[in-house]
Amino acid sequence: MMMTPQPGMPMTIAQEYEMKALRILPAVQERNPNLKDQVGGIIFDYIEKMVGQERAPKITGMLIELPIPQIQMYMSSYANLQMKV
Repeated sequence: MMMTPQPGMPMTIAQEYEMKALRILPAVQERNPNLKDQVGGIIFDYIEKMVGQERAPKITGMLIELPIPQIQMYMSSYANLQMKV
């Protein structure tokens, strides 16, 4: 569930992630030739914040190779991304 930021309040990291990820969620489909680039471009920075520079590329690579339903799941909320990482 997406958290809506309050007017005048800075967004949390979860709100920021969900705002970005939900924009491309409809494009997370097998027939999207740019799927891995699009998903990786969104999740990388958040994964890097979670695990550090050294491990972020490997974990991002592993996550973008998962089946589409699992990608859709972790793209739907920051908490789901944290669980997958």
